[in-house]
Amino acid sequence: MALKTTVPIDIRRQFEDALGRESESWAVSSSRNRAGDPGETWVVATKTRLLVGDRGFGGPVTIGEVRLSEVKGCELEGGSFGAGRVVIVGKAGALDHVCFSSLERDDFSRLGDRIRSGAAELPVAEAKVMGETRTSRRNKNIEAVPVAALPMALPVDAPSRRKPLPPRPGRVPASGAFDLFLDQPAAFPGSNLTGVLRLHWPKEKPVRGVRLYWTGREQTRITVGSGKHQRTYREDHAWASYRIGFFGAPDPLGFIGSVGDAMSSAKHPVLKAGTWEYPFEFQVPAGAPAEYQGTHATVTWALEALVDIPRAFDLTARYPIRVIPQGPATMPAREGRSDGSVFVRAWLNGGNVGPGATVTGSFRVGNPSGKTIRWVNVRVLRLENAAAKGHTRQAETVESAIRFAGSQVRDMDVPFEIRLPPSFCPWTGRFSRLSYLVEVALDVAWAFDVNVRLGVP
Repeated sequence: MALKTTVPIDIRRQFEDALGRESESWAVSSSRNRAGDPGETWVVATKTRLLVGDRGFGGPVTIGEVRLSEVKGCELEGGSFGAGRVVIVGKAGALDHVCFSSLERDDFSRLGDRIRSGAAELPVAEAKVMGETRTSRRNKNIEAVPVAALPMALPVDAPSRRKPLPPRPGRVPASGAFDLFLDQPAAFPGSNLTGVLRLHWPKEKPVRGVRLYWTGREQTRITVGSGKHQRTYREDHAWASYRIGFFGAPDPLGFIGSVGDAMSSAKHPVLKAGTWEYPFEFQVPAGAPAEYQGTHATVTWALEALVDIPRAFDLTARYPIRVIPQGPATMPAREGRSDGSVFVRAWLNGGNVGPGATVTGSFRVGNPSGKTIRWVNVRVLRLENAAAKGHTRQAETVESAIRFAGSQVRDMDVPFEIRLPPSFCPWTGRFSRLSYLVEVALDVAWAFDVNVRLGVP
């Protein structure tokens, strides 16, 4: 059966032979081999089997087979950040494992859900924003939170006055479900992210723990060269990697502990059936970058809820969180000028700037040489700068633009207004930076174009 996924051509035939008459349901890949060294691992799923094949760079591929009927769960090594491995667990212990890099953790942290549901794509849960906070409410079924949390991840007492949470629409799945309610629609660097995690637990069952992870990651990816000489360099920085334990063990077992626990008959605390509400509070680090998805840089913030179930599939949910700068920034008045026989002077008026704000200014064109100026373009540019392992890249995007005919702007001050994008959000991270400019550019016939760029804010 032909593969739907893009397996390298030199090992494609081996996977197709292993599939036999079955068709591929979904697949996921890793940039590490089973030993955790740089290489490749492919997990190809059918309705009845998992095919796990790995190799080093340029080496032979080894394909193992796991029957889905034998799989009882998946154990993720480590906490909520960085490289690691996921162990596929059966009744007798570990059946196989897959190593992954920190950039691939999101995909492999949900491998158990994919195996259980058979879905190629898993929906990302949405966080709900409370209409009001600190209003009247009786706290029912709120469970005490252990003190064994990490720094900056302090569990908060249930507020005595808070609006009752709305009921969950529809039926609760047999495996349970999470709902997340935030006190604010967005978080700001240096502020606290607060809310309530609600767990619907339909059946009494032993669990290792109920935890909530708060993660913030800045990642850059730069590719250089081509063909056989192509190399990709990455940087990965954790702005936040904290967790709260609400019930049971506050810390995950890790790889060795998970395998040992899967083979033992250890008893775990029983989580009673019901609806449990866990208030939480996390700190957003001061100076942290805002969320962003760009050409060479990515910044993600998320809350990840987990019920750690021994020898079975964990209950998980992931909630992307908006982190943005707080309030408008103040921009001073700015001025710039180009040199040459055709030149332009530009001014920006000072004031508050923020998402969707209007920036005002003016420009004046000088043309003592008498060259033909076709157009004067005023644009808002978004500049993304990224670095990885000594390599740098810059990506430039036009966010908005207005145009003036060159014949109408001779020897006069021309005022303009231009709007900043709704996504306006400059920031500086560890390996990347996002900035904005207003550019006044002259389109000169039969000559190099002339421009002036002024930073915003």
